[in-house]
Amino acid sequence: MIREEGDRLKIEGRITMETAAGLLDAGRALCGQIECSSGRVIDLSGVTAVDSAAIAVVLAWMRAARASGRSLRLEGVPQQLRSLASLYDLSDLLPLDAPAT
Repeated sequence: MIREEGDRLKIEGRITMETAAGLLDAGRALCGQIECSSGRVIDLSGVTAVDSAAIAVVLAWMRAARASGRSLRLEGVPQQLRSLASLYDLSDLLPLDAPAT
């Protein structure tokens, strides 16, 4: 589920092969909206599980934001997603927040 709170999009639940299509379309539309300010924050702190589909979803959201001249930043990134980004050598490409200490 995606909940919009101003320029922040709160993602809750799973980002997996089973949920990716719905999240992809909803998030792509919200990340590229003309009405939002110059950037969006994607809050992933409510995500309970991810698989490799999460990488594809986040990359698609980034493309949608960029196509509309907007920036995108991820916060509350689950360790599972960080591990996948590292595995696929995408850590520098994804707009990840600093890991919690």
